[in-house]
Amino acid sequence: MKRTPWLLYTYLLTEMLAPFFAALLVINAILFLGRLVPLLDGIFGLGVGLGDFARLCLYISPSLLRFSVPMAAMMAVIIAFTRMGNDLEIMALKASGIGLVKILPPVIFFGLITGLMTLGVATSLLPRGTVAMHQLMLHLATERIEQGVQEKAFSEGLGNVVLYVEEVSADDRGWRGVYLSDLRDPANPLTIAARSGALRAEPAEGLAILTLADGSLHRAVGDKTQTIHFQRYTLDLPLQPPAMGQLGRSSMTQPELLARAATLAPDHPQRLRLLIEYHQRLVLPLGCFLLSILGLSLSQIGQSSRLALGVPLGLASFIGYYVLLTVAKSLSENGQIPVVPAMWAPNLVFLLLTIHLLRRSALELGNPWLDRVIAGGRDTFARLRQWGGKTEP
Repeated sequence: MKRTPWLLYTYLLTEMLAPFFAALLVINAILFLGRLVPLLDGIFGLGVGLGDFARLCLYISPSLLRFSVPMAAMMAVIIAFTRMGNDLEIMALKASGIGLVKILPPVIFFGLITGLMTLGVATSLLPRGTVAMHQLMLHLATERIEQGVQEKAFSEGLGNVVLYVEEVSADDRGWRGVYLSDLRDPANPLTIAARSGALRAEPAEGLAILTLADGSLHRAVGDKTQTIHFQRYTLDLPLQPPAMGQLGRSSMTQPELLARAATLAPDHPQRLRLLIEYHQRLVLPLGCFLLSILGLSLSQIGQSSRLALGVPLGLASFIGYYVLLTVAKSLSENGQIPVVPAMWAPNLVFLLLTIHLLRRSALELGNPWLDRVIAGGRDTFARLRQWGGKTEP
């Protein structure tokens, strides 16, 4: 008899694992498509190969996992226990004296594991993935520039700078006969002609340094044309691939966020954003744990009437949690509510909701408010069908 709880707990954990990984795969695929669309222009423009594309997907995944893991964890609990309820396994457990409280430990353990997973993703993998993706994009932009300069052809990859080279040395990739049009400032376009030149990429600084020798610079100043002769001219071009933003808060670790926030004034908008990012990475793991426990209660709703309400209620709960978190972030950024109470308020709301529903499910008290909603939905659906039948010719 002493082994029975552990056998039961192992069985329940295995029942939750399969839907967890399935839900995680589906949710990540949906989120990944939405995240990938803004990067498509940059990916096609840089000529990303299969290997680099796989690396890019790997670096993007932490930003998705911190939201997909909590949702997948809740869906796993709901699906597992809904399936057991439909197969009358929950009823068999209750008949054996094993109520909801006794099957709670494996759900708590599952919630802890997924919560720690979310914590690791948010605090460690997210900043590393952001930095790695930035470096990868700079590396691809550098390769495109270095390989894109061909003899007697207009170059690509330099933004609003158009480059033409008469001859490219096979030994040192040096140039002979260089013509350049700099259109970065439309009001003051520059045209440069040089006898020789070379391009050197500095990915660490995010620059491509163009050095020209023995040439002349031409530009229009009002109604006049100005010509400047030079022996050596250096032009710094930013390496900024399409659809790639600068490194921001997501690339900073937790200590770096606090250290940077400490250097700013208390009411500085950037300081508030840094603190919001810091607390959001801690809020989501606890939210993952609470949503997992909540999933157990939601899976029991509608079991008596054989209605599969757990999944839609779970989706509604996650959306509600995300909306609360978004509202909290907005209020914090505007300075209307301090960051700490605002960011942790959604978890407090869902903690109270989880305790309430768990208690009612354990005591099998039912949910009158939900019964009224279901009854109202049935009445509305019946009236719509009746109205539709009357309008048929």
